[in-house]
Amino acid sequence: MNLTFSLHDRPRKVWLAAAAGALAVIGLLAWLALTLPTGPRAPKVVANNISRNFRTCLINSQRDASVAQTVWSALQKGADSAAINAQHITIPRSSTTATALPYVNSLVQRHCGLVVSVGPSLHDAVTTAARNNPHQKFIAIGASIELPNVQTFSPADQSAAVSAVQKAARPRLSPRT
Repeated sequence: MNLTFSLHDRPRKVWLAAAAGALAVIGLLAWLALTLPTGPRAPKVVANNISRNFRTCLINSQRDASVAQTVWSALQKGADSAAINAQHITIPRSSTTATALPYVNSLVQRHCGLVVSVGPSLHDAVTTAARNNPHQKFIAIGASIELPNVQTFSPADQSAAVSAVQKAARPRLSPRT
């Protein structure tokens, strides 16, 4: 009895069926290798887009740093309860109106919805910036400025200033359609 096995004796249909089966098995193994987790998964990263938040900017000179610190704390607390980005800039102590004005103007260029100035040191610079930028809203704490786009508060009335910030931010807080 001669039992020789020859691959050439098999019909072509059997070869095609075997090749298709092998291809299906390889495809299934590749799919499983790609979809099954192989190790610990990294935690999902959640990023909040804060670019649409209302921006309020606090500016003060180093001379007024003690008053500005309490205002800054109040602004941060107010920003926590609303979609407000709060920024703080302290300018050098030796600033004059000419040297302080670019700092105030930079806040206008940063598109701060509201610029809050603290102390009498910035009175002239804020007055000039408010006159030159009538569309910009300002709050002056500790220095009275009589312009339509400037609200003035005393340093003791910080809660009213924070309420004014939240009120200014309110139109931007509504959902966008």
